Amino acid sequence: MRRVALVAGSTGVAITLTLVGYMAGIGIGAAIGGRIRWRRAPRGYALCELLAAAAVLAFPTALAAIPLTWSHEAILVGAALVLAVPATVHGLTLPAASAALDDNDGVATLYVANTAGAVLGSLLGPFLLLPAAGIRSTEWIVAGTLGIVAVIALAMPAKDSRANDASTTLSTKALVLAAVAGFTALGLEVVWARLASLLFGASVHALALTLAVFLAWIAVGAAAGRRHLSLGSALCGLGLAAALGVALYSILPYGLGLAFEALGADAFYPAGALLMAVAMAGAPFFSGAVFTHALLLGTTAPSRTAGAVAAANTIGSVIGAGLTGFVLLPWLGLPGSALALAAPPLVAGVAILRSRAAGLAIAAFVAVVALRPAWDARLYATGVFLHLSEFASPDPRAVDRFAHGEWDLLSYEDGRTATVAVGRSRKSSNTWLSVNGKVDASTGDDMPTQQWSGRLPVAIRGAGIPVAVVGLASGITAGEALRSGASQVTVLEIEPAVVRASQWFVPENGDVLADPRTELVVDDARAWLARTRRTFPAIVSEPSNPWLAGVSSLFTREYWALARAHLEPGGVFVQWLQLYSLPSDAFRGLVRTFLSVFPEAWLFETIPGSDALLVAATSLPPDLGIEPVLGPAGLAVLAGRARLHTDDDPWVELVAPHWLHRSTGAANQQLIDDVREGMGSR
Repeated sequence: MRRVALVAGSTGVAITLTLVGYMAGIGIGAAIGGRIRWRRAPRGYALCELLAAAAVLAFPTALAAIPLTWSHEAILVGAALVLAVPATVHGLTLPAASAALDDNDGVATLYVANTAGAVLGSLLGPFLLLPAAGIRSTEWIVAGTLGIVAVIALAMPAKDSRANDASTTLSTKALVLAAVAGFTALGLEVVWARLASLLFGASVHALALTLAVFLAWIAVGAAAGRRHLSLGSALCGLGLAAALGVALYSILPYGLGLAFEALGADAFYPAGALLMAVAMAGAPFFSGAVFTHALLLGTTAPSRTAGAVAAANTIGSVIGAGLTGFVLLPWLGLPGSALALAAPPLVAGVAILRSRAAGLAIAAFVAVVALRPAWDARLYATGVFLHLSEFASPDPRAVDRFAHGEWDLLSYEDGRTATVAVGRSRKSSNTWLSVNGKVDASTGDDMPTQQWSGRLPVAIRGAGIPVAVVGLASGITAGEALRSGASQVTVLEIEPAVVRASQWFVPENGDVLADPRTELVVDDARAWLARTRRTFPAIVSEPSNPWLAGVSSLFTREYWALARAHLEPGGVFVQWLQLYSLPSDAFRGLVRTFLSVFPEAWLFETIPGSDALLVAATSLPPDLGIEPVLGPAGLAVLAGRARLHTDDDPWVELVAPHWLHRSTGAANQQLIDDVREGMGSR
């Protein structure tokens, strides 16, 4: 997902694209594997794992070969195709391993074990391997693990499996139902990933925990569901659980508050995982049960059954994930998408039951949909998860007061890559814009940062220059650049919902999008810069926080080097940087990384102890209206030998989420003051 996001842009798009490309490859591999005559099982399986290891190591090179001069749509297709290659090799492994088994019940057990391993892998990646080793080293660890598995398989006694020659036919019913289960389950996974971003932050940890919970439910369902449920009941259960989960969405922030009150910040992620298990309401459990039921309906050899059922399941998964991410979420929103996904398995289950139980299932579904609490957008628009540490007691009453206080929700939209909301205080008239619950712009405390970000590049280079701005948000920065004398402003914004939300800030941004001097580019900024040959006298980079999944790619050495390549000689680059909720070593690491690309840089504090701007320029003119607190020499002292933040080692993104509820602004401010005092005494 991380590598795809660097090429295709946007974590939201990357999640959907990764699911689609990966599951498509798994399906192709499973279909091929089911037709191969595995004569020397499990040696064929060992060969597949060795091929998978090679594919893991080759994937980054293949992905990097996609020409960035292609259109964004072509790049998306290319990334999905490249991803499908290692996934296809991976898809071969289930039928290859199944060839060593005697019956389809053994295949079901194999599937349970594989899914349980996937739970462990999805947790080890972001919580241990990536922070400690980086991306490339993690890939080598994975490839090495596959190599060890292959060696063990080669040491096992060979089995001459001729059962694949069986002429019996596969059950069409089993394949159709496996596809239905995959469609709903993977579509719901996309919904739940967005829900997790709103509930406890759009960090890679939240995404990993959601995936782990999803897979754990599937593993348990695959192991136990088929023994205690009929196929029709499992399908109806999948649809009913998906609908029941929607009814529970509005209680989740209160549960997070209770956990925070009882156990403090240490409970943040475990509580988030538990609440996502509640939100799923057992739907993946029933999906796992349907899958293993489909396996047991097979009458052919285990490898053929495994390959065909896995292929059908992944075809449904590809359609479900793609349809949900690119169509349903922007069209129906979170609850509407989940309910739409609940319908197909319910209909299939009712068709199979054809009894009183079918009528009860329909009645239960209608009752859940009709009686469920209305979707409470205010609970998620405000980012309750970020403010729990500010409450005297984060109990449900405090959460309710915060979410339903004296403010009005002006707009709320589940966009293609993120959920965007705008609210306004009734007391102060402060208008704010949030992305996935995180406020990224406002007409209150954020004004100095937004204004100086637009003013400084023009003040340094002089009036009459074009300026590029990464991140529209409220549009105030772009508008301020024009007010300060910029001849043109090119705004790069990835989410169309943000563009629509910015209209609430017209009085403050000067209706910047309607100004003929404004060029709006709706695209991933990094992907667009990689494709274009245009250069600018000044670039302002004002993305969201680096702890957010995907956003950290706009705080790496490679991104800043890319931006430098698009600066004209003597150009100015302005980078927003937070001081709050960021450990001091991460703050110093980002400064050192910036200096590794822009050695001539100054630090301005727009909001002391909160917001800072790193400004790269050959020199500063006098009378800017704001004084830098540190120059190049002072920044070098501040940075020291801190760890660099790179595409391969995005450690700040992986560490910073653990500091969301720790006060770091004062400590980082003290670091700056100490260096400034030390420089002044020399």
